Amino acid sequence: MATTTKSFLPPPFIALSSNPRPTTLAPTPNPRPRRLNSLAICSASASGDPSPPPEAEGGGNPLLALWRRTLHPLGDYGFGKRSVWEGGVGLFMVSGAALLALALAWLRGFQLRARFRKYQAVFEFTQACGICVGTPVRIRGVTVGNVVRVDSSLKSIDAYVEVEDDKIIVPRNSVVEVNQSGLLMETLIDITPKDPLPTPSVGPLDPDCSKEGLILCDKERMKGQQGVSLDALVGIFTRLGRDMEEIGVHKSYKLAEKVASIMEEAQPLLSRIEALAEEIQPLLSEVRDSDLVKDVEIIAKGLADASGDLRRLKSSMLTPENTDLIKQSIFTLIFTLKNIEVCISILF
Repeated sequence: MATTTKSFLPPPFIALSSNPRPTTLAPTPNPRPRRLNSLAICSASASGDPSPPPEAEGGGNPLLALWRRTLHPLGDYGFGKRSVWEGGVGLFMVSGAALLALALAWLRGFQLRARFRKYQAVFEFTQACGICVGTPVRIRGVTVGNVVRVDSSLKSIDAYVEVEDDKIIVPRNSVVEVNQSGLLMETLIDITPKDPLPTPSVGPLDPDCSKEGLILCDKERMKGQQGVSLDALVGIFTRLGRDMEEIGVHKSYKLAEKVASIMEEAQPLLSRIEALAEEIQPLLSEVRDSDLVKDVEIIAKGLADASGDLRRLKSSMLTPENTDLIKQSIFTLIFTLKNIEVCISILF
């Protein structure tokens, strides 16, 4: 039996088919429910019925209903739920890749800026003391850089140091030492600034840094010295061991015994001295409290005044004129005594 079937195409496609032909639909056993639901949705959209099917309402969930209402116009043009999810995943991946690229570019730019802010200096040492590439450089115990190259010669050891930031300055009056510290005796280059601390107006990378002459500039040299060294410590103990061998262990024991006996004998004397000091302490306090100190000060002041008066008297009496007169008087007295002596000899 021929029946006219209702078209399931959207309204634009219905207008294109001017002469629809009647077709017979054969009954299909076991139709798919999902297909029927989609056909029902399409027919509803084609007929212009604004009310969606009951399943499209989302079961009372407004967010789900809004999502399905958003997908209805997209479904008319071939955009289904799967394509929307795939597009969202793709957009998420593209945005994630873009953010990752921006983060890498920012880190790269930060590294480049940090690299341009570094500066180098050369420290000269007489002994290497374990200095190698990567040796930390510290200012007052804070790591500010490391050694990037080591050149050795018969005269000295040149350690090329890279400071991480140009805001970290090294005054020219600083003490540069190479030390070995810690349980593993790690080699460190310690910089200790001395007073007075400079206040430079330019940084170490500035072209006018060398003219100012207050801080260590880029690519400049500075002499260092050896500080705490394991090699020096080993040398000291080696010399002590050799001296002990020359003296002899037996003599060393005897010397230690003599020192111990002297300390034991001196113990009573020390106790007596302590008791005497305790006895003298009240006397000293009484002397301080009494007027004896004031009297002594007055007497000392009087003696000082008297000595000053004597000096003034001596200076006033022993003038050159008085000295000449005294000399003439002495010569006259001597001549008179000689005459008296001659007269006495003639008489007797």
